[in-house]
Amino acid sequence: MNVPRRAANDPDVIGQTTGLIGFLKEVVQSSHNRLRDDRHSRERLWLADLPASVHRPSDRADGLLLTLDHVPQTAPPPPPEVLEGWVSAEQCQDADGGDPTLAIEGPGQELARTSDSPQQREEEAEDRIVRREEAAEVLRAYGPWLTRWRRWAERERAERALRELYEQVYHWHQKLTQQDDQLELVLATGLLTWRDPRGDAVHRHVLTHRVETSVDRKTARLVVRLTAEGAVRLEDQAFLDSDDGWASECSAALAEDIAAQSLHLLGQEVLEQLTQWQDRALQRPVSFSAEWQPPREPEPGARLTYVPALVLRPRDRNALLSFYDRIADSVASEGHAPLGLAQLVLPLNSEERASWNDREIPPLFGDDPLFPGKTNERQRSVLRRLEHDTGVVVQGPPGTGKTHTIANLVSALLAQGQRVLVTSARDQALTVLRDKLPPAVRDLCVLLLSSVRQDGADELERTINSLTDQVATSDPEQLRDEIRRLSARREEVRGRISALTEQVIAVREAEVYRHPEIAPGYAGTLAAIVQRVIDGTERYSWIGLVPDQGQAASVPPLSPAQAVELLSLLREGAAELRAEGTLPDPASLPSPEDLADALAASCPTNDGLSAEEAAIRDGLARLDASVTDELASLAGNCRTALHHLGLPPSARQWDTDKWITKALSGRLSRDGLALWQRVSDAEAQLDAIRRQVDGQGMKRVHLPERLPADRADEMLARGIALREHLERGPFRRGRQLLPGHPAADGRRQNSGDRAWVPHHPGAPRMVQARPRANGSRRANRLRR
Repeated sequence: MNVPRRAANDPDVIGQTTGLIGFLKEVVQSSHNRLRDDRHSRERLWLADLPASVHRPSDRADGLLLTLDHVPQTAPPPPPEVLEGWVSAEQCQDADGGDPTLAIEGPGQELARTSDSPQQREEEAEDRIVRREEAAEVLRAYGPWLTRWRRWAERERAERALRELYEQVYHWHQKLTQQDDQLELVLATGLLTWRDPRGDAVHRHVLTHRVETSVDRKTARLVVRLTAEGAVRLEDQAFLDSDDGWASECSAALAEDIAAQSLHLLGQEVLEQLTQWQDRALQRPVSFSAEWQPPREPEPGARLTYVPALVLRPRDRNALLSFYDRIADSVASEGHAPLGLAQLVLPLNSEERASWNDREIPPLFGDDPLFPGKTNERQRSVLRRLEHDTGVVVQGPPGTGKTHTIANLVSALLAQGQRVLVTSARDQALTVLRDKLPPAVRDLCVLLLSSVRQDGADELERTINSLTDQVATSDPEQLRDEIRRLSARREEVRGRISALTEQVIAVREAEVYRHPEIAPGYAGTLAAIVQRVIDGTERYSWIGLVPDQGQAASVPPLSPAQAVELLSLLREGAAELRAEGTLPDPASLPSPEDLADALAASCPTNDGLSAEEAAIRDGLARLDASVTDELASLAGNCRTALHHLGLPPSARQWDTDKWITKALSGRLSRDGLALWQRVSDAEAQLDAIRRQVDGQGMKRVHLPERLPADRADEMLARGIALREHLERGPFRRGRQLLPGHPAADGRRQNSGDRAWVPHHPGAPRMVQARPRANGSRRANRLRR
């Protein structure tokens, strides 16, 4: 069976929707009883009964009616100590009971004799009762205290009325805060009263204006003012009908005139409006009075009195009825049924709701909605359902996250550039939702409360100013950079969350993974294996624990076959005696402590070694003995070679300024390999030169090691210069030759060949010795 598709402009859908509105209107009308006499069912405050110290409200432009300060209650002045027992404590607390009277007689003290002891005087004073005329000290103290008490009583009587007024209005404020969807406070004028022959009385105000209250948390000041967005309402239709002589048409016309004016109920123009209502809306004799005092009782004749008052009452349903009428007229005139109303009377599925009005609804969220708060599975299910439907009903007790879910939803929609309207029957729900929003989103929200409209206007102005300041001071390029930075950071955090989630999943999988049998009887999950180990602790305790430090060997020292063989051998030889040998005397064996100390001493330590040296030592310990023996032989050769070069075995003791040290360091570090290769190639040539020198009988001449090379060169140059000077100078004839023939290493120098004269260890220098021109073969002796 094919069900026809319903549309918003379908006459049947429009008819059912308007029928729903009419039904709701009838429900409101049936639940609202007409109240003609409100004397015993509503709380009120007659403005004529305000204390004298309170300014009577007037038609101020700001709508202020009352400003009440908290008046704390003060205690009466305490009587002096001498009046104890003379004045009643109950009379001192009662400011309305008259002056506290002084008793006829009471405790007192007489003049003590000088011969009386202090103890006797104290006992007599305690038992002494004197008359009022005899207690002069009591009379002197009573007068000044009574003056102070009278001032307190007068102030207390004056402040009591203010205190009672403050407590009454503050009690109303608390009720309005908790039940703002059920109660309202109004300023009412135009009290209509009469009593019909049947005994039914009429006692209702005709004109009302809604009132709001606020309390300053710091000073506790209570302010009562007219709502800024409210208007004066004519409420005669709420309790009058045609039987009372009420003309509905004239009343409706007068209500339109009143709504079009900016009427203040405490102004003079209200008296004129009441007079017009008396003449036009009520077709019966009515007496009018502009007094502020209310009449005592309704009279048989109708009477209209100005008498303004503050009235706390249930919310007026007439506005709701007119609201339903406007909805019904709008649906009928436009020929279009709103989806929110149509789905209440028609069984529309999700597809029909999504395509209502013949238009496709875009997805509510994008691929990556921005939720500022945490969400659980139930909250995410609500958000997922909203992506595929036009509405979701969320129910649950307090604390289940309903407001938190709405805050996430509002933030995500605002992040996509959409506008969101949140409505509630109570102001507290809206305040709590605004506080749940992040501060940046909260600044974009406008809060309009039904009970505090002025605060809503202030909030609107503050929001507009904040948005204006943001637009004026923000830079689009900086905002784009900030968006890119935050987006990159968000992606980084999401990647980290994914990695951590995978790690958690891996840990969870490791906990439930069933391992194969790793040993006989040990299989299953890790928890099962650990439990099996715990169960066998007592039986296998002789095995010992796994070492805490370091890692235990993954492979046992014995294979399963070797372990079985060892067990078999132990069992076979368990009952056999030793074939030979004797057990040593236990006294001759080292103690366990000595053995432990010896083993500890044999273990190598890292004391005095660097990390590199310890690593080299551990590497050498793992080598075969043949390799270490060869390395030890090479190390001995190295020590011998260093001894020949005049260097200590330890490299730390080498002199870094010597050329031998630099050469060895370069050779060991393999720097300048090409240069060292040339030195190696010249080894054969150096051997030939050494053999030639040895064949000439030349010997090494060792000079003192303390003579520096530069100093020796300097002395040699000066000696040669001196010799040449003596040969050709004025001292030529007076010079004396050294006796004998100079020799080197005990051998005479008879030839003019070159001689190798080493002047510094390891650095030989060649010197040319020339004979004299006259053929003499004598040579000068070289000296330091």
